[in-house]
Amino acid sequence: MHPEDIDASEKFLFTLEWLLAVKKRYSGQFDFALAHINYGHPSILGETYGAAIASQKLDEFSHALRKAFRKTDLVARYGVDFWILVPYTPVDEKLVDKIKYITETASQGGLQIVERDISIFALPHDLIATEESSAEDFLKRLKKDHVVLAHQEVLLPQSN
Repeated sequence: MHPEDIDASEKFLFTLEWLLAVKKRYSGQFDFALAHINYGHPSILGETYGAAIASQKLDEFSHALRKAFRKTDLVARYGVDFWILVPYTPVDEKLVDKIKYITETASQGGLQIVERDISIFALPHDLIATEESSAEDFLKRLKKDHVVLAHQEVLLPQSN
């Protein structure tokens, strides 16, 4: 993984941990969206392109996401999972459309061979208030239970 991705991931987890704590304490009008882009199992990309090229393509996608969002929005990559933290923004169609566009553009660069699952989370106060885990565990729970917890789900099929 690119060193920039490691720094971004650490910053992402630190900020998410802080936002979860603030949201837990103050349930008022403090909104942020959390988006997850899942590229499936890493072996599919590795077997298709080879590990080095697959990693390069995922790095390129990570950089495209960072350039497309505001400086206050954070993008983190963990393997083939991408998380986008968008503070002070209610969840709406524009976020999904933006992510779909970027993901479809990345497909033209070779990442179209797998289904891409995009989940957008609104993170209501009652979900966070009961959460006692770390930010990393919280992300794992969201990924595992995305069908139930996501505000919106989009599945982009394989391209031909």
